[in-house]
Amino acid sequence: MAESGWLRRKLSLCLFFLIVSAASATALEWNYLVPNPAYSRDLAMGTSTIACFYAPQSTSINPAGFSFLNTKLSGRKFSLLFDPGGTRHVSSYFDKLPQDRSVAQQATDATRLMIHGAVLQWKIMTMAVLLSEPVMVQKDTVRYEKLGDFAPLELHQNRVLLAINLHPRVAIGGQIARYYHGSHAIDDGYSYGVILRPRRINVGVQYQKYPASGPYAWHPLDRRSDASTSAGISLAEEDLTISLQVMNLTQSSKPAFLEPHAGLEWRPMRAVALRAGGVMFSRSPRWAWTTGIGLLDANWFRKRISRLVVPDDILQVALAVIYNRGTPELGIGSLTLAWRL
Repeated sequence: MAESGWLRRKLSLCLFFLIVSAASATALEWNYLVPNPAYSRDLAMGTSTIACFYAPQSTSINPAGFSFLNTKLSGRKFSLLFDPGGTRHVSSYFDKLPQDRSVAQQATDATRLMIHGAVLQWKIMTMAVLLSEPVMVQKDTVRYEKLGDFAPLELHQNRVLLAINLHPRVAIGGQIARYYHGSHAIDDGYSYGVILRPRRINVGVQYQKYPASGPYAWHPLDRRSDASTSAGISLAEEDLTISLQVMNLTQSSKPAFLEPHAGLEWRPMRAVALRAGGVMFSRSPRWAWTTGIGLLDANWFRKRISRLVVPDDILQVALAVIYNRGTPELGIGSLTLAWRL
């Protein structure tokens, strides 16, 4: 118990240092993913969540980790994922209204900016349709550098995801993503993965395939490569998760080959999650630290039958700073506000 208390005090000091460092980096050029439906937790943990289980609004690159309700309590269940932050995108959408959209199409666009998606769970299977998630062309951060110049649906993806709990210690998943520029489909990509749970350690593996027009990324620290496999582990306790991840194990000629990512998440109380992480870019003098917070776990006040098997944070904030040869180069800010109906 004494060692546990010492560890928590050290984590608190580290997180405090990161948050203070973020405040001192205000002179940087910043990219803002504000708001976005699902990226903040992954970014805050150094994009190292490949072996972590997650709620719909706390996505990871590994579809096997997608988690929902306790099947022993709920049976078949359907939910809509509401994105209150989408109200900002709706306002921006009508300010930059495309000329070729009919009234019906405008209503559909506004709806899918407010509704992140839908989830259906039946027995051991969970299927989700996730809509209008903003993406950027990898290595081209202009999507976020000049966010105000872009319509909300300028470049985005829609996903269909299936996760299956084959065994209490084995979960698999796959997803298909279609990328869009406005209302015009560009191409499709897909990924699949597995998470094994021997005792307290989770082991995750994920394969990523982008379309010929890709690769695309969720944010500047999303370092996936086309036709590559990544892997990681996480140590998951009741209130503490420590994660390690290595990107691109298989394509030595492509970016992020054997690139290490690390992160942690600590919940000092049920309604608060403190997060931090780091990335050491491969074949580059760049590195990054990340930090963030999750607030108001909805499981706290939902009926038992409606609680997720993972934390269900309503508000999440993430900050990251990329350094080049020790000099701060780029800041990234992310906000996710979500509610499950």
